[in-house]
Amino acid sequence: MPPVTTTFSALDRTRRNEKLGTFAERFPILFEPTGRLQKAAKIIAVLRDAYGDGLATATLLEVGASTGIMTAAFAEVCDRIVAFDLDRVALHAGAELTGGIPAAAQRVRFLVGDGCSMPVAGDAVDVVVCNHVYEHVEDARALMDEIHRVLRPGGVCYFGIGTRHVLVEGHYKLPFLSWLPPHLADVYIRRGGRNLAYDVKLLSYRNLRKLVRRFIVCDYTLKIIRRPDEYAALDVLGGRRWLARVPIRVLKAVRPFLPVQVWILRKAPILKTESTHNT
Repeated sequence: MPPVTTTFSALDRTRRNEKLGTFAERFPILFEPTGRLQKAAKIIAVLRDAYGDGLATATLLEVGASTGIMTAAFAEVCDRIVAFDLDRVALHAGAELTGGIPAAAQRVRFLVGDGCSMPVAGDAVDVVVCNHVYEHVEDARALMDEIHRVLRPGGVCYFGIGTRHVLVEGHYKLPFLSWLPPHLADVYIRRGGRNLAYDVKLLSYRNLRKLVRRFIVCDYTLKIIRRPDEYAALDVLGGRRWLARVPIRVLKAVRPFLPVQVWILRKAPILKTESTHNT
């Protein structure tokens, strides 16, 4: 089994409910392989489109690796994987899973820690996967600064996100939950039968654009909706394949309210300058 290295920093909001279990224990869907592998297939398809043939030799950092199911899939297409998460229970499950797959065991290293302060050298990775993670950290700006720091110039981050103004909140499946201030959201969740605090900090579309302003952003959301088969995106559309037939101008108008967004964030490459000499 690969070693699990432990580093800790500030506690994020998701740990307020840890008396009832870690995040993975409270959301057992993270142990369900079918859905996780579907998401991994979508992420790989988008990264192949955005990063090209270099993916095969890339070092990939998976922020929020959780139970390692997607990690094992990434190990089939990338040269080296760093699987990073704050959830010890989830990462130990991931280490056991990949430890039974020889190719993955050789390629994957597991790290436990806070995404706002990662024990990874600057300019060290080619690709970052950050899929529905920003809303679970204490400081989303610090998380994005860390992703920018560890990426090599020209490297890319797959940024899968939810936005605040969706009709049904994706974690607790309650209408308009993410629109509410935290204290009212807590009451709403408890009235829904779960003795939990609302531990998710979703941002508006506008604030998400501000969050990633250090990167060059390529929004894949509408591409995926229009060509779901090309991007293995059944998890995005679900049973709503009719969305692919909606006029593009309508999709653009409602984009801030779509429940799932997929962006590729590219760290600006270093421009080579040619020095000139007077002769």
